[in-house]
Amino acid sequence: MKKSADILRLPVISISEGKQVGTVKDLVIDAAQGAVVALVVDDGSWYLGAKVIPFNAITGLGESAVTLEAASIMIPVTTLPRLEQLMSAGVKVIGTRTLTRSGHMGGKVVEISIDESGRITSCEVEETIGERIQIPLQQIVTFGKDVLIISETMDPVNRGQMGGRPMEGLISRNSPINSYPASDPAPTPVGASTPLGAPSDEASQLFEEKQRRYLLGKRVNRRITANDGSIIIEQGSEVTEEVLQRIREEDKMIELTMNLRL
Repeated sequence: MKKSADILRLPVISISEGKQVGTVKDLVIDAAQGAVVALVVDDGSWYLGAKVIPFNAITGLGESAVTLEAASIMIPVTTLPRLEQLMSAGVKVIGTRTLTRSGHMGGKVVEISIDESGRITSCEVEETIGERIQIPLQQIVTFGKDVLIISETMDPVNRGQMGGRPMEGLISRNSPINSYPASDPAPTPVGASTPLGAPSDEASQLFEEKQRRYLLGKRVNRRITANDGSIIIEQGSEVTEEVLQRIREEDKMIELTMNLRL
């Protein structure tokens, strides 16, 4: 399993020639497959056009280098229309925000994990309260250019319920998860007075407080305006208590979290 940071900037070595023929510059992602299908390589002649290595043509993907049988495997992207289309589509995954089907905006994807076939197996997300979570492939609905659509169980409104156990999707699949059929509701924890799935006031207040501490002092990438057109916060300005209050009053929290400088 590799992270994108483990692959980018690796030297590309030709086995038959015994020399470096380039450096990994970028990843080409096929959103429909949910996979990295090629590596973009800088071979020192970038002005002549991008060159790519189809992922299935790689001999080795190690800690120190990407190896190829020969430099000729590295070809201009213009000779592969499908890869050219994918590069033009510009799906990067990293940098996108998570969004549930019902429209709840979450954190930003900061890393992806890739298996030996190139498939994206999970995404690491930094939430708006500063915590990082792993979203496994099974809970990803769509890899988009602007947002990562995830299953409803990832909805941050529900985090912290189930008697203190993390909700499914808020932990890695490496940890045990209890799942219950839709027709057979999960048991309510002993002593719990809040119905399962309905956030308690205490949980909501805790989430809002974590979110407040995380947002305060952050700067924004662009101006955010109220519904009447008045300015809530200017581009480049810091988020203050006053700004947060107006953001909540104008229901602009999603717009704010999408435009933070992280």
